[in-house]
Amino acid sequence: MKKQGGASSLVVVLMLFLLGLLVLAGQAQQYEMRFRRIHQERTALAQWNMAFTLLAWGTQQQWSPATDWLCQAPANSSGRACMRQISQNRVLLAASPETPAEEHNAKPHLVLWRWGTLTDTGITWLPRGWIDFCPLSESKACALP
Repeated sequence: MKKQGGASSLVVVLMLFLLGLLVLAGQAQQYEMRFRRIHQERTALAQWNMAFTLLAWGTQQQWSPATDWLCQAPANSSGRACMRQISQNRVLLAASPETPAEEHNAKPHLVLWRWGTLTDTGITWLPRGWIDFCPLSESKACALP
């Protein structure tokens, strides 16, 4: 009877071990990317909800028409609403939540906009007048203070 060293069995076990290690490393990388994507999506949804809240809050405030941006911030929120008179009877409301410092440089700031008209009794906000991009033709006119 010949003695067998078992070297080939050991090589097969080591190869299976390395293959399993590679599969686990790949899965860990995929999970990390998914968690990062979920975090970004949660942050974006929170920003979107805050912008809508600020837009609704801004429609309830008292504004005096001016050709420059006038901004107000609620006491319990991190963001602001700004209003500007665009023409003789048109105003534009902008709402922007504050973004966390680590994400501020990565993405453009979220701003939601809403059209309104000036009347004798104040400002009437158009029911379907909100948009998610600046409606003004000049980009520097869209810059909030």
